[in-house]
Amino acid sequence: MNGYFQLLGKTDGTYLRLFPPNEGGETININDINEYLNLVKLYEYDIQMLNAQITALEEIKEVKLNDEILNPVSEQMIIKVAENKMSVSARFYPPSDGGTNITYNEIVSTLATKGIKVGVDKDIIDEILKSKVYCFDYIIAKGIPVTLGHDAKITYHFNTNLNIKPKLNPDGTVDFHHLDNIGHIRKGQVLATLEPEDLGKPGLNVYGELIKQPNYSKLKLKYSKNISISEDKCTIISDVDGHASVVEGKVFVSNIYEVQDVDTSTGNIDFEGNVVVKGNVRSGFEIVARGNIDVYGVVEGATLIAGGQIVLKRGIQGMGKGLLKAGSNIITKFIESAHVEAEGFVQTESILHSYVSAKGEVIVQGKKGFVTGGVVTSQTGLTAVSIGSPMGSATRIEVGIDPSMRERQQTLLQEVEEMQKKLSLIEPVISNCMKKLSQGQKLTQDQLKYVKQLSEEYKEIEQKIKEAQKEIEGIQVSLKLGNNARVKVTGKIYSDVKITISDCVMHVREERDYCQFVKEQGEVKVLPL
Repeated sequence: MNGYFQLLGKTDGTYLRLFPPNEGGETININDINEYLNLVKLYEYDIQMLNAQITALEEIKEVKLNDEILNPVSEQMIIKVAENKMSVSARFYPPSDGGTNITYNEIVSTLATKGIKVGVDKDIIDEILKSKVYCFDYIIAKGIPVTLGHDAKITYHFNTNLNIKPKLNPDGTVDFHHLDNIGHIRKGQVLATLEPEDLGKPGLNVYGELIKQPNYSKLKLKYSKNISISEDKCTIISDVDGHASVVEGKVFVSNIYEVQDVDTSTGNIDFEGNVVVKGNVRSGFEIVARGNIDVYGVVEGATLIAGGQIVLKRGIQGMGKGLLKAGSNIITKFIESAHVEAEGFVQTESILHSYVSAKGEVIVQGKKGFVTGGVVTSQTGLTAVSIGSPMGSATRIEVGIDPSMRERQQTLLQEVEEMQKKLSLIEPVISNCMKKLSQGQKLTQDQLKYVKQLSEEYKEIEQKIKEAQKEIEGIQVSLKLGNNARVKVTGKIYSDVKITISDCVMHVREERDYCQFVKEQGEVKVLPL
């Protein structure tokens, strides 16, 4: 309990009874006494003497203030308003002998007189009146604080921090191929969410004066085409596969990714939509697109893989390592020293020393229209102005079968041959052991275990051979279905060209003009166009 004091009237004057603190309470403060005595209009006393008595106080003591006869003084209350006007404290002082205690109404009336209108805590006042501690500050009124809000916030759910700084490889070289420069997104993906601003609520100080809350910024989702927004305007969603970017706070989505060149400035490109290259694709770089790939310039020894079609306005100089692979058609000005695969047709003006495979037709027409060197395969047929060359460049043309099926057939035949060789090595060992057993010879446990292992392996290989032969038979049936495929030459075909139609082969020994090659009666024949 804090130390406190009480006025005391005697026949010889006015006294102040001093009570020391206990249990760690605060000592009496001279300023507190001075303020109280001024409140009750007692001005005649020795403040220095009084301060000395307080300083030395160890037990209850009565100190004479003056010779005036004291009239009874009621219980007093001093209220103080905090500097920020958000709270009111009340400090109570005991009545003198014969004085009255302060009442609830007097407390409330005093607050009203002081202009205190907000947050008066009547429960606290009731508690004070029941059990009062003197010279102690009670908080009897509190203002209503401002309810803080927050600024609106937009969260982006795709990579907006595209880093095109190349990384170092473990060997110390710089990797210019894998640069993180595309914000990949998928159809239906949430692109951004808006958390609207919370304006909060104004407050009131104890005088009832309005306290304004801070101003909070408002935002709205800004977006372009290929994007939908939710009913509450707080979520935007991509309508397409592609890439997303943010420009001056606006979200853009495109299923077309456009660059000038594919080189060290872009690195490899892996994109969900279409890719358009206005310039060239440099050697060693890669484009993978789930849609189409269009290149306006030249493709060097690079890799282009498209889920759709590939269109090269100029062509590919593959340098022996270029690759084009399309889930649809491939259209290109020329193909040179490259590997080309298309699920659809291939159309070009020339093919030079390349491997070209198409499930659809291969069309080589235009000013040149030649196929020279390499291998061209097609499930439906080939049309070209010329095939081979006067210099006798070895050229292979294969039509009438899915190129991948022919490759599978060759793989299976090789596997069967290898498995049969293995059987030829296992069989004598098993036969020899069985012969010994039939003659009554005993084998060790290790020998018996080894024979059992070889027997199981033999049966397993036999089963694999049967499965492979069955698949080969199915491919051969498909070969026969490709009998209608043909090779058309609208100009000249030269010698040293090998033509395969389904399962029939012809080696062209002499030049021919304006002809077509078809399968008839189990062989390849030459017919006029």
